[in-house]
Amino acid sequence: MSDLNHQRQYIIRLFFALSAGVLIAKALHLQVLDSSYRSKADATAIDEQVVYPARGTIYDRHGKILVYNNPTYDLMVTYNQVNQDMDKKAFCDLLGITSKYFEENLNKDWGDPRFSKSVPFPFLTKISAKDFARFQERLFQFPGFRPVLRHARGYPHKNAAHLLGYIREVNREEVDNSEGEYKPGDYIGTGGLELSYEQKLRGKKGVSFVLKDNLGREIEAYNGGQLDEQPESGKDLISTIDLEIQTYGEELMKNKIGSIVALDPATGEVLAMVSTPTYDPNILAIDRDRGKAYNGLLQNPNNPLFDRSIMAQYPPGSLFKPIIALIGLQTGAITPDRAVSCAGAYYYNGMRLTGCHNHPHCFNVETGIQYSCNAYFVTIFRE
Repeated sequence: MSDLNHQRQYIIRLFFALSAGVLIAKALHLQVLDSSYRSKADATAIDEQVVYPARGTIYDRHGKILVYNNPTYDLMVTYNQVNQDMDKKAFCDLLGITSKYFEENLNKDWGDPRFSKSVPFPFLTKISAKDFARFQERLFQFPGFRPVLRHARGYPHKNAAHLLGYIREVNREEVDNSEGEYKPGDYIGTGGLELSYEQKLRGKKGVSFVLKDNLGREIEAYNGGQLDEQPESGKDLISTIDLEIQTYGEELMKNKIGSIVALDPATGEVLAMVSTPTYDPNILAIDRDRGKAYNGLLQNPNNPLFDRSIMAQYPPGSLFKPIIALIGLQTGAITPDRAVSCAGAYYYNGMRLTGCHNHPHCFNVETGIQYSCNAYFVTIFRE
């Protein structure tokens, strides 16, 4: 009997020992080996984050890049998540900004529908890779701030500023009238091809859901990222512009005020569209100095922002000269060999009616058109 009791006690002890071992092993697995359970336990919030798409690239007719994307970082802020007792000096030193800039860009007019204390908005744009790397190490110290990958525009050849246009942040009216398509901080094309093809170039935003701990640090994708929506990049655009002709036209118009438009006579396609004075489109890229650069262009007395190729009003003048010649030839009023002597102006009864530039003698219709002689065409028009 004693042997039987001893055997029973041994079995009971073994059972409890094995059970304890299983429990310890399970606890070890949960706490040490399987970090996913631990991270889920630490998570205190699910953060919905916008993922911005790459904007479409713009090419010339031969495939040369006119506008490309330059990856950069914007720092977004959600006001009601910001710790008002944060170390503002350390924050400003990390990003190279002043305390005045901090206050002006954090505190908004909350009556303005573009801004909400619970919706992220841009605090600082186009952060350099160096500043971003330094800031990211201490990001957990500043809840409410989140870096976002964006795409600023780059112009490798610095040509065709008016033709290409530029991008900027949407304004209040554009947000209000967009029926939800645009949110504060979104970029929109302004002027030129960037505006005309905005719907094609801008792409579609995505969204990701991220688990965060009580310090605001990202832990992992929520539900393995199954609810995330990937952004759709914008469509690329191949223009009819010939970069070589565009560059040549801008060189011809350097230090001049005016415009040149070159067309393909067979198709009517625009090969070049020059307006001068012009500017380097890179200075209007999205960054903290953009406002200063834009104001400088606005205050320039030569008005470089004005697109003279499509907005300026010029007297048609010489455009009618070939038409006058054609009418004269068709009616028999003149012959192709009609010659007119130009004395630097057109005179009628001894009175100078219109001037003309210095050029060789016009000995037929072709040279009259070639030299665009005012005296020649006034004469044949009267005939």
